[in-house]
Amino acid sequence: MSEQGNNGAPLAEEKAILEEQALNQQAAIQASEDDHHQHLLGHCHHHNQMQQHLEDAKQNLASTVNSALKAEVAHATDTATDSDAVIDTVSSQTRTVKLPLVNVFAKGGYCVQMHLGSEGRPANLIVDTGSSTLVVKKQVYRPHDDQLLQSGPFAQQVIYGAGGWDGPLVHTKVSVSQDGLKHDLLAQDSLDKNTTTHVPHLNLAHEPLDLEGCPVAIVPSLEHQKTFADADGILGLAYYGLNKSYDLSAYIEEHEIKPASTFPWPFLEPNSVCPAHSDHDAKSCDGSDEQERFSGEDLKRFRKFLKKQPQQTVVPYFTRLNNSGLTNNRFAFHSKRSSIHIAKDDYTQEQIAADPLNKGWLILGGGKEHTELYQGKFKTIDVIHNRYYNVKLYSMSVGDQAPVAAPALQEKYIPSHKSNAIIDTGVSGILLTNLLYEAMLQGFSNVSEAFVELVTPFKDIRLQEEGIDMTELFKGRDMTGHHPNDLSHWPTLHFTFDGEITNECPDKENEVIDKAITISCKPEHYWQLNSPSPGKACFKILSQLPRWPNQCLLGTPLLNDYYVIFDRSAHETGVIRFAEQSDS
Repeated sequence: MSEQGNNGAPLAEEKAILEEQALNQQAAIQASEDDHHQHLLGHCHHHNQMQQHLEDAKQNLASTVNSALKAEVAHATDTATDSDAVIDTVSSQTRTVKLPLVNVFAKGGYCVQMHLGSEGRPANLIVDTGSSTLVVKKQVYRPHDDQLLQSGPFAQQVIYGAGGWDGPLVHTKVSVSQDGLKHDLLAQDSLDKNTTTHVPHLNLAHEPLDLEGCPVAIVPSLEHQKTFADADGILGLAYYGLNKSYDLSAYIEEHEIKPASTFPWPFLEPNSVCPAHSDHDAKSCDGSDEQERFSGEDLKRFRKFLKKQPQQTVVPYFTRLNNSGLTNNRFAFHSKRSSIHIAKDDYTQEQIAADPLNKGWLILGGGKEHTELYQGKFKTIDVIHNRYYNVKLYSMSVGDQAPVAAPALQEKYIPSHKSNAIIDTGVSGILLTNLLYEAMLQGFSNVSEAFVELVTPFKDIRLQEEGIDMTELFKGRDMTGHHPNDLSHWPTLHFTFDGEITNECPDKENEVIDKAITISCKPEHYWQLNSPSPGKACFKILSQLPRWPNQCLLGTPLLNDYYVIFDRSAHETGVIRFAEQSDS
């Protein structure tokens, strides 16, 4: 590494630290009163809005640090004997990282394998754009064996509509792409520089990438771990404001907890939390209060306890990668299904995982450069707020029928929910508002009354675990000349969003024009065949949950036909780009 690269690393780290301090100030000024959303599969997410004056302060801070970085680069360029070598070093620090995904651990949710700590313990984590925390099961990580673990007085908690977890926050090394090359045949073919298939960025994308001092939440409770199904935890890829922690320094000191940190977790045993301190009253914690004590297992009571403590916002994994100059501020998601494809009853877990329909890709830092995964031009929709990946949904249409306007988010929910739709890789379904769900049923009915009879029972989410016979989807249809699984007699659903197109202007800056952009969900994606077992089918669209605002959760069924780039570097809040997947 050149001297310029060595000098740049501390500055990048300083920038990350300064940004984290600014975020912590924001968290202290305005503690979030939001509760977490319920995902279709029990995941959740929330995001705190930055105060405008703090956002301005952060931008001024970033400008100052960036100026220092530019000065450092200029100095390195002036003193280098070969300026091209300097440029090569800068470009090599930022690259894409192509990581294989598989959907067999989390009931169709896609997982990426990451390696934690000094021992590089592998963990299969759900890729979730609806949360920001990197959280892992204790027995998978084995933190007591980690020589790099840094503990402290901080705890984290997330409560979902069904389940949740709490546990200590530690810092350690997180690594990816330890053996990614073996999963990518195209990259293997391109290793030889003398071949026509040589694709340099593919080989670099499979080089290991380490992030030192990364925040990791640990879940010690076996009951809480059920939240992740058979996955080992969650990799949250949303924005920083969702990643809250709680400083328990005062409690730890008052109760003389040894060691003076949240790891090992001191709240696992029954009656380990003193209600006097949790309620901030004058009661003591003697034996008379024993019946009032509780533990971290009681998620709701422990949440009240945590909310009494000082809060800090933790800069999450992907933001740290970008702040460190290791990747660009974007990532891409490539998937095929939203439920596990099970071709045969006697398939093993390994055979199911090897099914190409159950695989995908996560590209950290990418990327239009990964042309092996898409074809044609991109459609771009705007992220209108970075609480989640909030988007504005204009309408939905069934086939070529007239579009139905999406209801606006109710005014009382605007401060907390921000928009009437979010794009979420952690949701393996689509949740529509009641108005759009009924419009979908009417649209199906206009094609065939039988369609409504087939989908209506799936209002009960439990039917996802049972499915219906696939043959029911094809009754009354002449299948002559059609593939046995051809669902083209079912209409495609079209969702139209606030988006943009870019006119490329050779003599001036590109012109961006606001435009309504339509993203489509084909029947083979809202119906999942051979799931939850061979010969079965499940319908992946649900209606609005009780007490749920007018906000659609648009998960993997909408994404499965596309190569999707979450580009956080565009504009102030980012954009999401959709291109059709390549045929290969």
